[in-house]
Amino acid sequence: MDRKAAVLLVSRALALIQGICALIETSYLPERLYSYLHYTHQVAQVSASAGSVYLPSLYCVEVAFLFLRILIYLVLAVAFWKCAPWIESALLPECVQ
Repeated sequence: MDRKAAVLLVSRALALIQGICALIETSYLPERLYSYLHYTHQVAQVSASAGSVYLPSLYCVEVAFLFLRILIYLVLAVAFWKCAPWIESALLPECVQ
């Protein structure tokens, strides 16, 4: 197996790992979205106090960062799958040969 084939194999394996991580993160979406909607609806029904506003904003930040993590995993998966030259040089630098 030559250098290019080995780097492509490792890069595709890393792409699959990143894709699986993105799928795992999406499994948390229903829980976080339900909690966010629950507390947002609860704040709309009662008068807004400092404590009742905290949880919806907390879940809003959690949902936003969850979407960001999923997006980062997917971008990494695509980058590893395509095995760009900069990924090839990062996985196996020329000085290692």
